[in-house]
Amino acid sequence: MNEITRLTTPSHLFERPTTLPQGEDDRRPQITIDASRVKGLRNHGVAEDSDDRVMSSLSSALEAAEEGHDRHCADALRLAMAIRLANLRSQAVTPAKQGDFEPKTRQARALQTWRLKRVVEYVDNNVSARIGLSDLASVAGLSRMHFASQFRAATGLRPHEFLLRRRVRRAEDLLRNNTTAIAEIALIVGFQTQAHFTTVFKKIVGCTPRQWRVINQMPIVPQLGHLRAATAA
Repeated sequence: MNEITRLTTPSHLFERPTTLPQGEDDRRPQITIDASRVKGLRNHGVAEDSDDRVMSSLSSALEAAEEGHDRHCADALRLAMAIRLANLRSQAVTPAKQGDFEPKTRQARALQTWRLKRVVEYVDNNVSARIGLSDLASVAGLSRMHFASQFRAATGLRPHEFLLRRRVRRAEDLLRNNTTAIAEIALIVGFQTQAHFTTVFKKIVGCTPRQWRVINQMPIVPQLGHLRAATAA
């Protein structure tokens, strides 16, 4: 018997002991196999499930047992192959439910309101300064990892995205209410260059700072009724 047979199917488990007390032999459980049903099982099982390593190992062990004329071991291997084949067919008929094998991830809780308020106030009061993730996490009293996940759960934005949006919002106020140069506004709201400011502003708002200023500083057209009254006078 080769190595795989010794590892997979220890034949001594199926051999009848040579010395048994009188009467014990008749009460011992027997493995009975219908030869007509299992004939050709090795070839059929391996052909149907050629990629199954268990069936391949059982087939190799069965072949070795048959060559060694170990009838008890061969019968046990045929039974194991029949059970394995039935199990494989059952798995093929019953598909796994969607989500059975999807990893369950723990959803991060949202940042508490009072912590979020402190972060927003800090950003607004220091919009012209360099603000990093460590600064925001320190204000919130959390580690950087916990702060980032909880902040996104609360706002739907990453901290850096939120910071850029607050800078752009401040820039809109400055563009609307005064004639300060755009390059200077870029520095006031925390951008190092006008080019970077323009890129971010256009991405968030949809137009350049100059275009936005022109649109939002256009004089309001007087109502038609007032215009007629002024003309009549």
